[in-house]
Amino acid sequence: MSQDAPNPVTAPTKFNPWLFVPLLYFMQAIPVTIVQEVAAIFYKDMGVEPGPILQWTSLIGLPWSMQLLLGPLVDLNFTKRKWILGGQFLIAIGLGATAFLLNLPHAFEITLVILGATAITSALCNIATDGFYLLSMSKDQQAEFVGVQTTSYRLGRLFCTGLLVLFVGLMTRFAPLPVNVQGGSMVFKDKQQFVLRTDAQLKVSEGLITDENGLPLQPEIKTPGGMFGLTIGNDGSLTASTVLGQKPLGIISLASDGASGGYQMPAVVTAASVQANFAGGSSQAPVNPILAWTLILAGCAVIYFLGHLANRFTIPRPAEDQPQDEDSPVETRRNISRTLLLVAVGLSGYFFLSSIVKLVAYSIWKAKDGTLPTFDPAGKITGQVTGLHGWALPPHGKFIGFDLGLTGIGAEVFQLLVCGFLLALSLFAARQSLKGTAMAEALGTYVRQSGFPAIFGFILFYRLGEAMVGKMSPLFLKASLVEGGLAIPNDQLGLIKGLAGVIGIIVGGLTGGWVVSKIGLRRAFWPLAFAMHIPNLLYVWASTPNMHPPLWSLYIVDFVDQFGYGFGFAAYMVYIMWVAQRGHFKTTHYAIGTGMGALCIAFAGIISGIIQANFGYHWFFISVIFLTIPGMLTLLFIPLDESHRQAKAA
Repeated sequence: MSQDAPNPVTAPTKFNPWLFVPLLYFMQAIPVTIVQEVAAIFYKDMGVEPGPILQWTSLIGLPWSMQLLLGPLVDLNFTKRKWILGGQFLIAIGLGATAFLLNLPHAFEITLVILGATAITSALCNIATDGFYLLSMSKDQQAEFVGVQTTSYRLGRLFCTGLLVLFVGLMTRFAPLPVNVQGGSMVFKDKQQFVLRTDAQLKVSEGLITDENGLPLQPEIKTPGGMFGLTIGNDGSLTASTVLGQKPLGIISLASDGASGGYQMPAVVTAASVQANFAGGSSQAPVNPILAWTLILAGCAVIYFLGHLANRFTIPRPAEDQPQDEDSPVETRRNISRTLLLVAVGLSGYFFLSSIVKLVAYSIWKAKDGTLPTFDPAGKITGQVTGLHGWALPPHGKFIGFDLGLTGIGAEVFQLLVCGFLLALSLFAARQSLKGTAMAEALGTYVRQSGFPAIFGFILFYRLGEAMVGKMSPLFLKASLVEGGLAIPNDQLGLIKGLAGVIGIIVGGLTGGWVVSKIGLRRAFWPLAFAMHIPNLLYVWASTPNMHPPLWSLYIVDFVDQFGYGFGFAAYMVYIMWVAQRGHFKTTHYAIGTGMGALCIAFAGIISGIIQANFGYHWFFISVIFLTIPGMLTLLFIPLDESHRQAKAA
């Protein structure tokens, strides 16, 4: 039976960890954050609907879930250093290709394939990085540098969600549009008063057309996502420039009495007529969002590649960094084929279960109502709907993205049969191929450990609620007011999610780790778990219809939410590290634990899209509160003893 190479506890390290640990983990965060978080933002700017965004970005994030299947491949073949450097090179190519493919037709589908391949490479690279961390230092130094490791990772996340998104926001922000009108007055609202003006600098603020002071036009004119320009016609009609083309927004209404100044209520408000004398023009951002994302992602790819070049000189060559399987290249090829079979099991199982869920949901919708909603010309739902209309299958369906001329029901039944057959075939082949191998032993010892069902439930559900919030909150903040969102522009979103959020998770993680180290995991688990989930109530408040919370409050909401996540995540990490050290295959077992954790993230994204599509953002965040309960209950059943003190928290 193969097992991890010995790692002396007290022997001094041969290498200076400061030379390679910070850069390794900074770079580890970049592809993960691009695929799991930033992709949702640039796809939203491209005009893609939230449902497909969440479904497909969650799907291409599955490779990180499959680290539990990929771990033995890395553990048994080649050196960790080769895996790291080769993986980083391919990731840089994937990021660069994504940048330059955004302008092509079907860019959504094409870039999903590229990002999916990048995710697979990143998952393999992550396993090697974590394994290299364990074998390149003594255990004392491993514990000492855990804080450096996780802080560097979160700084990489800050670089993506903060700086990249901020720069895109600055590049796509257009100057206020000066407007002058004669023969009437434009109406703006200042709290409970109305202000009449004959000239103003129109801009977009929180999804509304406002004056230069942020006072919204009356009646309100809302703006769509992906907007980077505004034009006014002589009749007062406003048109938005979006990535999907020109979109009419409405016509500015005028107060007919021509009064000016502040007063309680305008005498009469009428629609501007074609005879009204509007003097305006158009205002455009320097670049449109797609071009901005192309430039920013290309810059990110260049920075990542420079980091790769630096790692070629800074990553040491420990004597312990050897493949655990000493057989010929023939065995390496066998291990690769075994891994591909395991991946086939995972993918076919995913699509098989997806069809079952969709067909069951369709049956529930059909039994309860069975009528499709109707829409008015403005796109608003009219008539009676059940609230489950998102569970209806479309008249025209696709098989895993391919159009075979089938109905929605036919496509799902076809997918169920094909993927069920592939699942059974790959399961049989995988069992035959793995029988009696070191790879089977590495996987089997994790599953056979005492308390595995409770451990699996804990990993899958402990973070579920917070993972759902993490997936949906950027889309909620970016969505227009018409969609129930808050219409936050990219520059502000970058500061909220990238600055306030990342600072919150860093401080929360360090604080949570300190608490665990002082009082132990057994006593700290429940308080940290509650601290992780209670802040979700803030998003319930922020999403309340017609709430429109002030911009400054959203910084507090995201900071508190991410602080709570980091605080509770410390307990999660300590437990995963403790479980990984129960057996001999520490690298593989840690990869299995983190892989199942990534499976939780993917599952959260899929069900998030279903809930939001049917019930909107407010009821989505309410549902999150209830979906945190299963994870909390697993704390009553997981095996836990005081040996967790051997593992330090982030």
